[in-house]
This record gives sequence, structure tokens and C-alpha cells, in this order.
Amino acid sequence: GRGICLPATANASSKVSTFGIYNYIKHRRQFKLPLIKMEGVSNKFCNMVYNTWLIQSGVDLTNAILDSGEKPAVISAIMKQQTTDRAREVLNEAMDIHAGSAICLGDNNFLEKFYKSAPIGITVEGSNVLTKNLIIFGQGLNKSHPLIFPLLKNLMDNNDKDFSGNFKNMLIHVLKLYGSSTLGVLNPIPKSHSQLIDKQTLDFANLANFVSLKGGSLKSEQTVSSNMADLLSNLYLAHSVKYYNDKHDVSEILTKYCQKRIYDENCILINKVIDDLDIQWKILLFPLKLKQKLTGLLGFENDSKINKELLKEINNNPKIMNKIKENVFTEGTILEKLEKLNSLNGESYDELYNEVIQVGEYRMNLSS
Repeated sequence: GRGICLPATANASSKVSTFGIYNYIKHRRQFKLPLIKMEGVSNKFCNMVYNTWLIQSGVDLTNAILDSGEKPAVISAIMKQQTTDRAREVLNEAMDIHAGSAICLGDNNFLEKFYKSAPIGITVEGSNVLTKNLIIFGQGLNKSHPLIFPLLKNLMDNNDKDFSGNFKNMLIHVLKLYGSSTLGVLNPIPKSHSQLIDKQTLDFANLANFVSLKGGSLKSEQTVSSNMADLLSNLYLAHSVKYYNDKHDVSEILTKYCQKRIYDENCILINKVIDDLDIQWKILLFPLKLKQKLTGLLGFENDSKINKELLKEINNNPKIMNKIKENVFTEGTILEKLEKLNSLNGESYDELYNEVIQVGEYRMNLSS
């Protein structure tokens, strides 16, 4: 449910929404302009592509992990919470763009059934509130940290000898990570967004060691636990995007766009977590907080231009929408009509255009 089914349904709704809205905004005109040329609309569409690509990439990597025989409990929790939440964001943006056609029942409303179903994915198999605040980082810390679980087992087994060795290993681990993460803040300077994500993964591991000192109090200090869960989830999805592009060779520009947005969001999250720690840990982690601010100034792109660059890449690189359309059934649907607009002109175009911008008549089966 958490690792396969719910991410698959989130993937489906996001792909259909993004594919349909892309073709809609290329042709639907207001104020003598196609909607795609209006930044208010195009910015929302870029958010749709961003979240859809993260979902699609995460599903691809997670399925590969499952196919290899692994049973990743923490990754399943990440995928459940992240894909269903992000799919709801995609649907909300799509509803805003499709406007009246999205809120009236009719043949041309390709969003309604997904929009009605979105809350189901958010709540079943463990509510996303529970999953994000308690499970992802709390369970992940115990299951995925290389030394915390062995130490816990030594305590439960009253094994003094192994506990001493593992405790020594833990100290070495903490000191090495702290040095690697905080010292030599920008040496070497990252040359790509993938390198930035790799370094941020190291920063997360360092920060996790300090947060773990809270112990059981994390159950009540759920703001810290939630922010750490978002950090871990974002990093998994960032690595998924790289994996997906390495495998399918779709778009370096889209990959970089997704990694940049995740990196920027994580910088804010890391600083929030440090601010919520005790004063002695804030002082020790100040170099890490400074590091997030400095690396954000490296200037890989100008933020005001990245959505325009992404739109240009989507229009010029058909691989992106072909991948989003993959496994979407369009035959005989409004989605197929929207796509056909691209190859029509003259009276045929005008006739089909007028049809697809109408809501369509809602027909109730009274006999049932």
C-alpha cells in the first residue's frame, strides 16, 4: 500500500493532470494570449511538472529497489507521504488553471475524479500527519542509522562488551561526519547540482546525529521530527531524479531544475532544525548554518529565470511530455482531443478548440 499502490495512483493522477493542462494552456486563449504565455499560469504549470517529475522518478527508483528483493520500510513511508501530498499539490494547481471546466461535471473534466479521490491517499495506510511527524525520521533513525540500532540492542541484551565497542565507533562516526560536513565549508566548491545534493546528504547525516540526542522527546517535538522527515524525503527524491535521468536520458535541464528547488528548500529546513536545537548544539552547528547560506550564493542560475528556462526546455524537448504521457490512456478522451490540437489548423482547429474549452453536458443515468 505505502510503497507501491498509493505512489502509483499519485503518479497516475499527476501525469494525467500535467499532460492535459499542458495541452490546454498552449491553446486556451484569454486577453488574446495563450495561457502558457501568462506567468501566473506558467508558474503554476512549472510547479505541476516539478512535483510530477519527483513522483515519477521516485516511483521508478523505488520499484527498482523492490524488484531487487529489498523491503524498504522507511522508503515506503517516504513514498506514501511525499507522492500523495505532492499529487494533491499538482491537482490543486491544475484545478486553478482549468478553472470553471474543473468544477463542473462534464465529459471534458479530466480532473474531477482524481480531485475527489485525493484525500483518500492522504489518510489511508497511516495518515500523512502521522507518517511525516513520527514515522519517517523517527523510524528511519532506528532502522537506517549504522550504529544506533546496534547500541540499542546491546542495551537490551545487557551486552557491556559490544556496547563499549559500538559506543566508541559511534563517537568516531559523529566526529568524522561533523568534520566532513562543517569544516572546509566550501572546499571544494560544488561544480554541479548533483554535487550540491551529495554534500547536502552529508549535512543531513551530520545533523541527524545531533537531533538523535533528543531521544524519546522527538515524539513530542514533532516540528523537528517533521522537518527532518522533509529533509530525508527531499534528498531521496533528489537522488531519484538523478537516477531517472541517468537511466532514461530525458533532460539535464529538468533534472537540474528539480535538484535546485530541492536544495533551496532543504537549506531553509536545515536552518529551521538548527534553530530548534539546544544552545550548545546551535553553537557547534553554526558553521553548517553558515554553509547553507553561502552555497546558496554560488549562482548556478538566476531564480527569476528558471521557470522560463524550464518552459523553453519542455517546448523544445518532446521527451519530457512523452515520459509524462507514458502509460496514460488517451484514446477517445478529451486528452486525445487536446493533443490533436497541435496538428490541426483552419476550420478543423477552430471546431475542435471550441469543443475542448466547453465543459460538456453532464448526463445523469436516471434509470440507476
